[in-house]
Amino acid sequence: MAAKFDLDSLLTASALERALSDGQLPASGEISAAEFTRLIASCYRAQDPVQWAFGPDASGPGPGHPRRRWWLAARVRLACICERCLEPVALVLESRRGFEFFESAALADARTEQMTAEDEARDPDLPVVDFLAPEDSASLRGLIEDELLLELPMAPKHADCQAPLTVESNVGDRTRPFAGLAELLHKPLKGKNAL
Repeated sequence: MAAKFDLDSLLTASALERALSDGQLPASGEISAAEFTRLIASCYRAQDPVQWAFGPDASGPGPGHPRRRWWLAARVRLACICERCLEPVALVLESRRGFEFFESAALADARTEQMTAEDEARDPDLPVVDFLAPEDSASLRGLIEDELLLELPMAPKHADCQAPLTVESNVGDRTRPFAGLAELLHKPLKGKNAL
């Protein structure tokens, strides 16, 4: 039986090719959301484990991209605090991203620049591809958390909810204790207190 893929091992082109030939990849599974401390710190509550899948592009290396491309898909249901009503709002975060792994950061940067130049002609519906090198110290566990954090909205909100009532909007017609203070300060003093 093939060994299970190590989620914490450094991802490099050679390590991934070895794992593929050993039958460890493609791989998929579930991880407790509690293991992703940055994700948990950014939300109110994780409701389910994180589901993930990672494997090579079925077409393999080719003329369009001579290096093997790897695909990561991740999904989790969690609750954040709604920016409008301050109550929990359920969210589903889903990500699918491609990766190519290079032997050095210089090679990965060169590929990034080449892809940036081609971005204008790129189909916006195609998934994004990142280019990584050993200097990035990426592990599969780290990539999964990074991808889900990128999907987290900056200001989570319910589709339809009301902002909480403020103190002033609750006051209504009640008497305000200091409402007449300005008027009293400007009245001349009479009697013993007069200067």
